[in-house]
Amino acid sequence: MTDLSIPILLVGVGMLVVVAALVLRQLLVQRSRGAFECSLQRRGIVGGERWQRGMMRFGTDRLRWFRAFSLRLGPAVVLRRGEILEVSRRRLPARLEGGQESYLLEFTLRDGREIHAIVDLVPGAALNSWLEAAPTGGVRGDAD
Repeated sequence: MTDLSIPILLVGVGMLVVVAALVLRQLLVQRSRGAFECSLQRRGIVGGERWQRGMMRFGTDRLRWFRAFSLRLGPAVVLRRGEILEVSRRRLPARLEGGQESYLLEFTLRDGREIHAIVDLVPGAALNSWLEAAPTGGVRGDAD
């Protein structure tokens, strides 16, 4: 082998390892119980806000959002049930003929932040059930 072929081989093996790690992480997040596709509106690196695809996963007391195809092992966004003051839903029409409708969800948090998410109808209904199933006193402003 020549001196030039060794670094090229190392770069190729390194790229293969990174791609394999991305695919494995994505499969682990998707296969988890309570995971569904969700787009979140987040601030970009150069400013402005844009929609990013990912997977949201239900937990006992929180929602975890994982960005699609990221090397980050943990969730990029965590919403605790006790931090959510209000959720407003708006139904969005299908983008394509014969496509599925979806919900635009606006989470209003205790600290005044708003988080916007787009989910399909079935996960939107499951998310609504998760919010309504909070234990008594588990949500801020709960009367009991």
